[in-house]
Amino acid sequence: MKKYLTIVLSICSLIIGLVSLANDQVHAKSDTNYQIITSKNVNTYQTLNSFNNNGILHVKNQYKNKNVPVWNKKHTKVLYNLKDFPNSYLSALTKQTYLHNGHKSLYYATFIVTPKGNSSRYGRVWHGYLTKGYNRNYQKLNYLSTVGFTNNQDYLNYIKRSPSQVVARAVLKLFPNSKLSLRLSNLGQFNSDVDSTNKPFEEFFTDRINLQKAAAYLGPTKAKLTNQQRIAKIKQTLASEGYTTSKRNAMRNYVIGIYAPNPNMAWEEFVWSINLAKPL
Repeated sequence: MKKYLTIVLSICSLIIGLVSLANDQVHAKSDTNYQIITSKNVNTYQTLNSFNNNGILHVKNQYKNKNVPVWNKKHTKVLYNLKDFPNSYLSALTKQTYLHNGHKSLYYATFIVTPKGNSSRYGRVWHGYLTKGYNRNYQKLNYLSTVGFTNNQDYLNYIKRSPSQVVARAVLKLFPNSKLSLRLSNLGQFNSDVDSTNKPFEEFFTDRINLQKAAAYLGPTKAKLTNQQRIAKIKQTLASEGYTTSKRNAMRNYVIGIYAPNPNMAWEEFVWSINLAKPL
């Protein structure tokens, strides 16, 4: 009888032990799961067309040569490593807060945008790896919208370095005493109509000068002019409108806004534009 009781107790202990082990495993698995508890849009309609967009990001300098994983939604698999995309930047849609083992961490749900404009890769990246703005390797990037630049100098660096900005660089030299304005450039890229109202320009500027006839040569023409021919046409057009060398040099109270978009997107989403104005 004692032997039988011992066997029963042993079996019960084994069952209890197995159940406890299973419960522990379930709880351990639950504790290691990443759960999204909040999600907030960062690329809304209101911010999409405004410069200094919170949705344009790149890897911080201290991490650019290190492993920066791009996770799947469940945070169970690394889809990509940003170290493998050194000249790309990120276009984020949402900020997402994950809960893991009682700790919260912020991630961006974002596309990887390559220098060729490919944005088919998508995943989650921890916010601590990232900072605002485009990848600073501007010599590898072309036809960027103004929405991702962080300040005037950042936009100027892009115009100075990008292969797509040869004509834009020449235009800036034609107005040597007029500083580049990111805000004016951003407003101009969405509005080329000389006869339209100056809103929202008048919120930040006065005496706006819209040089749309000259700006038309920022992009390709039907005659398929070379860059040097387009620059010559811009000079001729400016002179015909009274903007001689001496007058341009004297415009030190004006800032200049300029935008040369991708020819495949121009007039559909953006426009070639050259504007001058006095800041308020």
